[in-house]
Amino acid sequence: MGMPIHAVTLDEAVGQVFDSLADGRGGTVLTPNIDILRQYRRSPDLRRVFEHTELVVTDGMPLVVALRIQRTPAPQQITGTDMLRALAAGAGAHGRSVLLAGGRPGEAQRAADRLTQVTPGLRAETYPCYVRPDTMAGELAALSRTLIASSPDIVFLGLPFASQVSVMTDLRPALPGTWFVGVGSSFDFINGDRTRPPDLVRRLCLEWAWRLTRQPWLWRRYLVQGVPPAARLAVDALRLRWRRGGESATSTGSQALP
Repeated sequence: MGMPIHAVTLDEAVGQVFDSLADGRGGTVLTPNIDILRQYRRSPDLRRVFEHTELVVTDGMPLVVALRIQRTPAPQQITGTDMLRALAAGAGAHGRSVLLAGGRPGEAQRAADRLTQVTPGLRAETYPCYVRPDTMAGELAALSRTLIASSPDIVFLGLPFASQVSVMTDLRPALPGTWFVGVGSSFDFINGDRTRPPDLVRRLCLEWAWRLTRQPWLWRRYLVQGVPPAARLAVDALRLRWRRGGESATSTGSQALP
C-alpha cells in the first residue's frame, strides 16, 4: 500500500543504530501498525516523513503477514518494546546514554529504573511529558532545552504516534547526532503494567482481540477504524501476489520459447 518497510532483523536494526552513532550520525525509527498505516494513507505530510525515516520496522503482525503474502517478507515482527529493550542493552554495552520521554507521571522513571537494573552501565535520564495538540509548542520547547542540555545518544519517545512524529520533525535538526525512536506505550510493558499476548495469539493476528478484553474502550480504534485498512491491506497483498505469480509464469513461458 505504498508504505516503505525495511527488511531487517532486530539485531540488524540495532546494529545500524550503533554503527550510525559511531559515525556521529543520528536518525529516526518508526514502528508502524495497522492504525499508523491508516494515517499514512490519508496524510501526504506523513508519507513525506516516512520517506526520510532511517528505519521503519514492522510492529503490527498483520503487516508482517501481508508482506509474506505479497512475497516481500520482513524477517520478523519488531515492536517498539523490542527496540527499546535491545537498544537500551546496546547502549549499556557501548557506553551510550539514553533518555526516556513521555508516559504518564512517574512512568518513564519507573521504566528507566527497571532498564538500569538489568543493564549494567546504562545511563538513563527521563523527561516526563505528554505532548498534546493544545500543549505542543510549550512541551516541544521544554523538551528541546532538556535534550540539548543532556545530548543523549538515543531518545525513546513514549508518546502517541502523531506526537512522536512532531517531536522527531521539530527537534531532529537541533540534534543531528541523536537517534529518536518511537516506542508508543512501551513503558507500560517494561514496567509490567501490561503484558504481550501468547505467541499463538500474535501469529494469528489476534492481538487486537486480546487487547480489547483488557482495554474495551479501544473498540472504536480496532473495530471501526482498524477493519477497513486491514481488509484493504489483505486485498492488496493478495492482488500483488497474484500479479507477481502471473508475471513469473509469463516470464517462464517466454524463456521456454525457441
